Amino acid sequence: MAKLSAKRSPGRPPAGKGGLAVTTAYVQTTLRLEPETKTLLDALTRLLGRPQREVTGEALALYAKRLKLSDRELLQGLLRRKD
Repeated sequence: MAKLSAKRSPGRPPAGKGGLAVTTAYVQTTLRLEPETKTLLDALTRLLGRPQREVTGEALALYAKRLKLSDRELLQGLLRRKD
């Protein structure tokens, strides 16, 4: 008796819950992290039940908010540049 198997596409399945996330809307980047930082990121994503891109994005936004005023003003100037 042959076992019926569902035909699957090669490669990774689409991202997100149920494969519904449209990842083409996001810019891809690569980070080199210390092993302890990667462990912390993995733990936070599991704890919060959120994707790494959301956890790291929120962390960067909070980091920027905590900069001193003069650095925040410089940062805003850099973000407005078209280069």
